Amino acid sequence: MSEGKNLFRQIEIPISEDGELSEKSNNRKERSRSTIIDTILGRPNFSATSLNDLDEHLEKFEIIKQQVEAHRTLNLINVEDQNLYNKMDEWVKSNPGVTLETTILKFDPEKYPNSDALAKVIYDYPFPDFILKYENDKVKHLYDHENNEKYEIRAMKRQNFERLLLRAGLFLEHEIDTEGDNTYVKIIAPFERLCEQAQQTKIKLRFNDLSMFDIRRRKTIFSRFKEFFSYKIDLKKESSFFKKDRLRKFKGAEAKKNIAEISLNFFTCSIRNLLVHRMIITANQINKKVTLDNGRVIYVKRKIDALAISKLLKAHVYDKFYPIHDGSPKIKRGSVTSPEEIEKYNLRAQLNELWVKGRTKQPIEKIREYFGEKFALYFVWLGFYTSWLSIASVAGLTVVLYGVIDAAIGTNLNDLQGASKIWDNALTAPYAFLMAIWATCFLESWKRANASIQYDWDVIDFEREELPRPEFYGTTLRVSPVTLKKEIHFPFKEKLTKLLISGAIVLISIGIVIVTVGVLIIFPSQLNVSPPKLRTVITASVNLATIIILNMIYRHVARYLTNFENHKTQTQFEDSLILKAYLFDFVNFYSSLIYILLFKKNCEVYVTCMNELTIQLAIIFVGKQMIGQGQEVLIPWIMSKWYKTKNIAERDELEKKYAESNRKNTNVPQWVYDDRLATSSETIRTEYEEIVIQFGFVTLFGTAFPLAPLFAWINNMTEIRFDAFKVYESQEYIQTLQRPVGFQAQDLGMWEKIMSIVSLISVLTNAVIIAFHSSWMHAQFDKYTKNPEELLVARLGFVLAFERERYLTRLALDGDPPALDEYWSDDKDDASLFSVKGSLLLPSNTVTGGNIVK
Repeated sequence: MSEGKNLFRQIEIPISEDGELSEKSNNRKERSRSTIIDTILGRPNFSATSLNDLDEHLEKFEIIKQQVEAHRTLNLINVEDQNLYNKMDEWVKSNPGVTLETTILKFDPEKYPNSDALAKVIYDYPFPDFILKYENDKVKHLYDHENNEKYEIRAMKRQNFERLLLRAGLFLEHEIDTEGDNTYVKIIAPFERLCEQAQQTKIKLRFNDLSMFDIRRRKTIFSRFKEFFSYKIDLKKESSFFKKDRLRKFKGAEAKKNIAEISLNFFTCSIRNLLVHRMIITANQINKKVTLDNGRVIYVKRKIDALAISKLLKAHVYDKFYPIHDGSPKIKRGSVTSPEEIEKYNLRAQLNELWVKGRTKQPIEKIREYFGEKFALYFVWLGFYTSWLSIASVAGLTVVLYGVIDAAIGTNLNDLQGASKIWDNALTAPYAFLMAIWATCFLESWKRANASIQYDWDVIDFEREELPRPEFYGTTLRVSPVTLKKEIHFPFKEKLTKLLISGAIVLISIGIVIVTVGVLIIFPSQLNVSPPKLRTVITASVNLATIIILNMIYRHVARYLTNFENHKTQTQFEDSLILKAYLFDFVNFYSSLIYILLFKKNCEVYVTCMNELTIQLAIIFVGKQMIGQGQEVLIPWIMSKWYKTKNIAERDELEKKYAESNRKNTNVPQWVYDDRLATSSETIRTEYEEIVIQFGFVTLFGTAFPLAPLFAWINNMTEIRFDAFKVYESQEYIQTLQRPVGFQAQDLGMWEKIMSIVSLISVLTNAVIIAFHSSWMHAQFDKYTKNPEELLVARLGFVLAFERERYLTRLALDGDPPALDEYWSDDKDDASLFSVKGSLLLPSNTVTGGNIVK
């Protein structure tokens, strides 16, 4: 393994004499250009790919530039592709009126590889798979002579990276805008290359359902009630990892469809941009044959760090990198009168009509098809959680209404002690018991719902089959225990070292937050404010501002540390990042409340600590939601109104320029519209974080503020619709976010584990609130004894009984439920259960005691 550690000290990536990335034959002597290598390549490491089936020869190539129009240039690397393009272009010109589909049928991709991608270029297909945008350096050269060298380096890196994309089998078309200031690089993937990537990525796709039998659901007394909370799945389906040689067995490639339809529409838009995104982010990995000191020959895949797309964006080699939307989301008013007519429009317009403007259930399947499983899963979970919040909201509202009536009859509501009965009354303790059961039932029910979703979306094996991150590197080689082939490896000892360093920095950061919060807790006693009750309001407001500022700083620290830890898969990376972020959030948002709950002794100003806890919770919880909604709803709404007036002239000017540009296509391209949108890379993680923090407020401290679930429900109902608003646009023109990549996800990951832990802690916090801080409960204890020691025993006994109640609930739910509901087939003589000779065929799994086992 010592050879493996020093392996890349022997490796050089070939650089041509003009400083361009090239490939050359192994039998030629490699030239050493160490200065350029250090500038262009960066730090060497083993790649995140197993060391087999790699290219043995390295060959030099030049980019072939094919002029399409004056402002459009097609980049190729194979002369065969250039000849095919010319042949297809000549045929299209000699047969005016033929369609894109007809051209693809004429030049069958199975006979003419890459013909579908070349046909898209000829027809100026409006929806390329991805867009890269950069400012034209030639324009800058005229006005900024001091930075000419910087622009030359950028141009060289850009050219090198595009060589890598071409080498990966992608096609690149450069299109200059009407001003000549910017160039859009349209990335187009041939269908054949998409199939190869789908096999490598192990994408699961559905078989066509022509031979599937009808399946009916078993009806029980609770069926309708369960359907309200569960995600309805389609069991008339079967799926498998995609294989190109079995293409015709998959849904979307039925025998009745021709190759043109299949190549254009087989992969959904979310899967297509996911596959192309993977090709782009791994394009900087180069295969190389290496001879070790002992004469042994191995194959390695070398990463060129400086040519990673993330590094190129940071270095401003490219300015933007994004997939594009499916066209305009607008549907003319009055033109749609039925769901069938909506289906005639593009998927984006359908979602805009059904999701943004709709008042019915979320169109989850359409969201999934357009944005991918990871994005859709958030909205499924948010809807599921919000449905369960309605139960807690009704219970909390009942407690408050009872308290209002009780306080109005028997006490003075102008007095704080009397007003406290609104949330601290005879129903508070039962409400606390209910919330503990509610949290447990919600999480257990979600696990069952998520199991159904995993099956329905074909992502049960996603994490097991997930490919390594391009950023992952190894420092040694080992024999894979699974494939028995050589693969890169990052030893546990080195990983542990990184985790310990990262953990220490996280703890120090959290310590700084605790000290800051401690200062804020001590601060009110030094204030000479009249009336004294105003101190808590000031403290809570300052605490909220501090929370927001520290949160912004810590996010950057958490991301840097997570990158430093070198996680193998994107799921592991995100789980680690989520954990760091939530540890900070837990201390940041909950520490002052926990201090009042467990440690503060002197609460005379508010009569009881329960009153102070309620005021602090109301200000922080409601204030955070108002600020969050202001950022997510009010600001986009104001911006949309501002842009609506400001950008109408700009939009008209843009359309005018394209109309007068003497181009074949005088419409403003979709990628030009999308270029003006904000990126969406962190959107979903931020949304999860916000709702999980809300879940913590509701479960940990909800007993002190029974209206918390109601405010959370109102917030989430707004969230569901206005998150859709953020993805799309206001009523007229402005969109907020670019289209996200259609990433997949199996479950909530670390978020689910965090909520389980929070649910467990909430039993203790709610028990302490009732036993030690509730005035009503204190009065009940006083009826039996006033002895302090006996009171303490009674309170501790209450806490213990409270905790056992949750344990019994969890035990009851963990009995032995099936992961999926049972279903029955109407076909009583399933021919698939018998071989050709009539022998009975049984599943390889057996059922024992209700559990499916191998």
